[in-house]
Amino acid sequence: MRASAFQPIMFCCLLAAAGIVAPGSLRGGSGPGDDPRALRRICSQRLLSRLDTAGSGETLAVWIFLRDRADADERRFTARETARRALRGSSARDERDVPVDRAAIDLLRPRVLRIRHASRYFNAVSADVRVGALAAIAAEPFVRRIDFVAAARAPLDPVGDTFQPPSRGGARPAASADEYGPSRCQLEQIGAAALLERGINGSGAAGGTSQILVAILDSGFRLDHEALRHVDVEAQWDFIQNDSVTSDEPGDPVSQDRHGTTVLGVIAGRSDGALAGPAWGARFLLAKTEMIDREIPIEEDHWVAGIEWADSAGADIVTSSLGYYDWYSPGDLDGETALCTRAADIAASRGVIVVNSAGNRGTAGLVAPADGNGVMAVGAVDCGGEIAYFSSRGPTADGRIKPDFVAMGYAVQSVAHPDTAGFARYNGTSYAAPLVAGICAQLLETHPSWDPAKMHSALRATASRSGFPDNTYGYGTPNAALAAQWPASFSASAPVPNPFSGETRLQFVSPKLAPVTVRVYDCRGALVRVLADGRPANETWSVSWDGTNEAGRRVASGVYFIVASSSELAVRVKAIHVR
Repeated sequence: MRASAFQPIMFCCLLAAAGIVAPGSLRGGSGPGDDPRALRRICSQRLLSRLDTAGSGETLAVWIFLRDRADADERRFTARETARRALRGSSARDERDVPVDRAAIDLLRPRVLRIRHASRYFNAVSADVRVGALAAIAAEPFVRRIDFVAAARAPLDPVGDTFQPPSRGGARPAASADEYGPSRCQLEQIGAAALLERGINGSGAAGGTSQILVAILDSGFRLDHEALRHVDVEAQWDFIQNDSVTSDEPGDPVSQDRHGTTVLGVIAGRSDGALAGPAWGARFLLAKTEMIDREIPIEEDHWVAGIEWADSAGADIVTSSLGYYDWYSPGDLDGETALCTRAADIAASRGVIVVNSAGNRGTAGLVAPADGNGVMAVGAVDCGGEIAYFSSRGPTADGRIKPDFVAMGYAVQSVAHPDTAGFARYNGTSYAAPLVAGICAQLLETHPSWDPAKMHSALRATASRSGFPDNTYGYGTPNAALAAQWPASFSASAPVPNPFSGETRLQFVSPKLAPVTVRVYDCRGALVRVLADGRPANETWSVSWDGTNEAGRRVASGVYFIVASSSELAVRVKAIHVR
């Protein structure tokens, strides 16, 4: 295991930067600092409502958004970030690459109790502030807006998520047994096992590329489990206590690092016959951004700081099992409002593939940042592909389909905690998200230039419900093995529903824009219906069949074959019609 000296770009680093400030653009606290009208101009309505009941000595965590930025040349890009942006994202610099002005931070320091984080994405700092100091801060001409730091008290996963006592290392299957053991279903369901068998595991060895760098934003991490000792750690940081220790520390809730450790086990664990993660060969950034205690608020500024750190470090993928909803109303989950959602989309615009759990709220709806346009939101199914009762349903507030995909999130095999040799099963969309992030790492090994949009397209085109997504399953379970061939393969999804009595639908993936014919045959090989004849095929397209023949009469119950063919390729699927 190896850790580099890479540290997050936070307040301590910003103080070392040289700020260039226009004369007169910043001033000290003298003047109308006590004018309450400044609060009404600058503070959000939610913050003003909170101030109505707060005492002057009460401490609040707030975002302070600034007007001016530092010199655009202050920030140094890491070599890995530069390479990733050139390959998959926007290589041009913009204002969100510019750090927060040091001079502004220096002027704020005497008025706040603590600077928590500085965000270049939003040109803002989060800080702990006494209510009585807010009017003076709002009166500063360099302050643009003040708002709450979003916080929520909610369990990340359903209660009772351990399905079996941990199995001890000595009870592991013999070496000749299935090498994936109890994790086989969660791998095969998403096509990860087929790529693992080809040596594609995020290490880059099979594809001749560099290791894929995956960042995990979670509650903390213990790395002493025997299935995690191989994990290659690039860097780790605790955004709550501002140090490099991500395992439990004094003052943490009991088993604070349990959730992150078990999530890491799902994507990166490796122990023959007991556990295999789809990206066990990748390199990892470990960010402790969450407090796992039902009585302690999870605060959004830690998450924003974590994703900015991952972006700066050159992460290829960020996976997170965090979600906010208490602070935001359903109408706010529109991909444009929640701060963590906006941060996730900014990272995606820079070539980072962002994967987040959809949430465990069932029909009550999604969590932020799962509503992001650039975010892969992942729901949960069981081994048989049935939706888990707790998996959050869409759509977003602006009507987009969410979740994007589903993966196994019920009885998922991972490492036990705090045991260092046992294994256990867990449930929650928290465990579905790292599975999808894992296959994204596999696909980047085979397609290093795929940006987030291309990755989304490949997975959607080859997923189980690609032709008819909905707000329960999204586009269905992804298939990494098929996606790895996209769009060089001619493939079809399974018909849904099947068997059918009214209408069935299916989706095709074409390797090129060649005319395609789609016909229906009965089990004797007789032509029943032509659904398309010489159709110009896009990369992905769908057809439906209503169970009638060329004369418009409903066919008899039985097995039928829907065949799509071009001049070079053909694909056939079976459909069962029931009258």
